[in-house]
Amino acid sequence: MRSCQETIRDLEKNLETRKQEEAALLNEIEVTGQAFEDMQEQNSRLLSQLREKDDAHIKLMVERVKLQQSQKVMLDEKTVLVQQANVLQEQLDAQVMMNQKYEETISLLRNSVHILEKELSMMHQTLDAHKRKTIESAQTSADLKLHLDRYHAQLKEVQELVAEKSEALEKQNFKNRRVQEELKNLNRKLERMRKLEMASNKDEVLLEEIREYKEILRCPACKNKQRDAILSKCFHVFCYDCLKSRYDSRQRKCPKCNTAFGQSDMHKIWLV
Repeated sequence: MRSCQETIRDLEKNLETRKQEEAALLNEIEVTGQAFEDMQEQNSRLLSQLREKDDAHIKLMVERVKLQQSQKVMLDEKTVLVQQANVLQEQLDAQVMMNQKYEETISLLRNSVHILEKELSMMHQTLDAHKRKTIESAQTSADLKLHLDRYHAQLKEVQELVAEKSEALEKQNFKNRRVQEELKNLNRKLERMRKLEMASNKDEVLLEEIREYKEILRCPACKNKQRDAILSKCFHVFCYDCLKSRYDSRQRKCPKCNTAFGQSDMHKIWLV
């Protein structure tokens, strides 16, 4: 009986010890489970951050490729514009030299006209003097009249040649002005390309360019209304009211190049 009681006490002690160990194990399991959940949450956050960084990296790579492509296109356009500007400059230089030759030729022709006019005046004086002489000078007067007619014919030919050369020079000057305007436009495009390359804020550059284009569309004569009429003589563009006002006030020359124009040379245009 006593031995059984001791056995029961030992078993109760063992049971109490097992319960304590079980409680400790349950507590450890609970702590481990909480730590595991914390680790899972941390891993989820890290994975989310990693995906965000990967997405940002991919986006940066795409933007970089687009930027490189845009820079290549801009460089190609710049190269083409520079080549066009060089070609136009060479053409302009050649036309300037041709103009100089035309001007020299016209100057020589005008000198010839001046000399012929002096000789013609002297012939008239001589003819008038001979008319007052006797009949013995009749043959001399006839010869002088013949020379006078010949000088008149030469003078007319020279005057026609001067008019022809002057018209050719005027046409050449018009071509030069067109080339200069085209060269100016190309230089403006080159300047825009340089600004786009150097500018940190390309929107500001584009807004400035839009403002400049709006300024170009404004009539250069009144600086107020939009260009809506063209002169077919020189192809310069102004607002119709300015041209009509100049025509009505008999100031019938182009405000830009002074080319004379008539009512039939004014034409309405629509810039769409």
